[in-house]
Amino acid sequence: MRPLLLLLLTLSLFAEVTLEDINSKPASRAKNFMIWRFLHQDITPTQADAAFYQYLDVNTRLFKAYAKRSDREEVIYTADCLSLKSKDLIMSNDISCVKMAFSPYQASVIEEADRNRLARLLGNETTNTWIEMMNDLFQTKHITDLKQYKPSTFMYLFLSAGTKFREEHLDRPLPSSYLEGLQKHWGFHRFVILVVTDSRFSNLQKELLKVDATSKLNAETHFYLAMNAIEHEKNDNALAHLKRVYELAYYRSDKDKALFWQYLITNDKQILQHLGESIDINMYSLYAKEKLDIDVTNFYTSLPTVESNTTKADLTDPFVWNDLLTEIKETPKKELQQLADKYANKEMLPLHSFIYEKATGYKEMGYIMPYDEYMQDLSNDDKAIYYALMRQESRFIPAALSRSYALGLMQMMPFLVKALDKGFKEKRHSFEEMFDPEKNIAYAKKHITWMKKSLYHPVLMAYAYNGGMGFTKRYITQENCFTNGKYEPFISMEMMANSESREYGKKVLSNYVIYKKILGEKVSILELFDTLLQPAQCDRFRAPKQASR
Repeated sequence: MRPLLLLLLTLSLFAEVTLEDINSKPASRAKNFMIWRFLHQDITPTQADAAFYQYLDVNTRLFKAYAKRSDREEVIYTADCLSLKSKDLIMSNDISCVKMAFSPYQASVIEEADRNRLARLLGNETTNTWIEMMNDLFQTKHITDLKQYKPSTFMYLFLSAGTKFREEHLDRPLPSSYLEGLQKHWGFHRFVILVVTDSRFSNLQKELLKVDATSKLNAETHFYLAMNAIEHEKNDNALAHLKRVYELAYYRSDKDKALFWQYLITNDKQILQHLGESIDINMYSLYAKEKLDIDVTNFYTSLPTVESNTTKADLTDPFVWNDLLTEIKETPKKELQQLADKYANKEMLPLHSFIYEKATGYKEMGYIMPYDEYMQDLSNDDKAIYYALMRQESRFIPAALSRSYALGLMQMMPFLVKALDKGFKEKRHSFEEMFDPEKNIAYAKKHITWMKKSLYHPVLMAYAYNGGMGFTKRYITQENCFTNGKYEPFISMEMMANSESREYGKKVLSNYVIYKKILGEKVSILELFDTLLQPAQCDRFRAPKQASR
């Protein structure tokens, strides 16, 4: 650990956050985190008020912490109302409280008489309408005239009433006018993903085959309509949507995804060649480059330094990082290279690389390894995994801080940090210690070592690191996941409803492949894809033999 950082930690980590600390900082995500920490200390309601109302924005985590410390009646009232259970809700006559707590999900788990009473209590026409539709849906799977309800009401229930309700009551053929109305709804994109990624929506999936590729939808919606068409063996339909994806997509990786799937369907070598020429490093372009024996060249592992350049910034301080991010965002593109050069010294490599990538328009991509000193005990394969995750989590910035307070290089969540504490002899005194690279990596090692007892493939490890072990186990043990079907393992990699974990897994895989190459270890992305279909080589959860999709 660097002497200056050690001194700062020694001086500050044993001290609690004070109101003076909070008052002295500008509104930012870093300040929100400081307020959250303050709210977990032994403070008075007055102090809690003074701290909380300096927030940049409010999330559930921050509000719950505040509500536990506040003595303000309206705050306690709001917190109590939002936490009402169904059994308490059905007994309430408090209109304001019911209005906050009552939702389609709550309505779906109580009796019809209770739903109707709460609807009458609220006296709201919109609520009466969706309650009426829900009651009809509970009574029969075949509403005689669905057209009596607006498509917006159907969509509201689909998106808000919970998984069980929509699977049991909303998977039905739609009147001809309905599909057009649903397409105009702001939630149609989410609707498509939920329907296409859940095999239990067989009726609605058939309805989505009717959506024309010329429809004014975004690129991702067209992509999932293509996936739906592939699953139903409607390749012409799928190709039409994939061509729209390529036309509409903003990011090169999304264009590459469209080309990749066009190639899988058509086996057209010209499409593969086009994909292989992509300058973006992603799993689709890496697949094509390996097929075509094309080297990946547009990445770097280090950048030139200037001995006389000694400009420094404390990358372990989230407030400093917040200011740097603001400066980077506000710097005109033509001046970014100059800003990058400002930090052209060894200690600032993470910041130098972060700005340099942006200056090149990401035509050159950084795969740096600035923390090798803390990973001397790891094998090269483990290093590749750690750097693959780290690059995706924080872009190597020690002070990285997410809205949900994931911390540092490996974005360790506070609850996970607490769980891992018992594995260390040296006591942790503050979450701020997670902004120290050495400490953050040490905690990540404990967590990843545990993960590796169950998962052996970089894609599955990425899913678990992002979405949790339970989530990963549930996904990969589904009957139709990573089978020996025609388009596997790719279709299972695309059909995960959790978009964050889905895209995270793809990116970590690409990072892993590049880092394996950098570290001089043989790697084939084609073999990694094949391995996903061999359960014994990937994880301890799946049966040795699976049926075809």
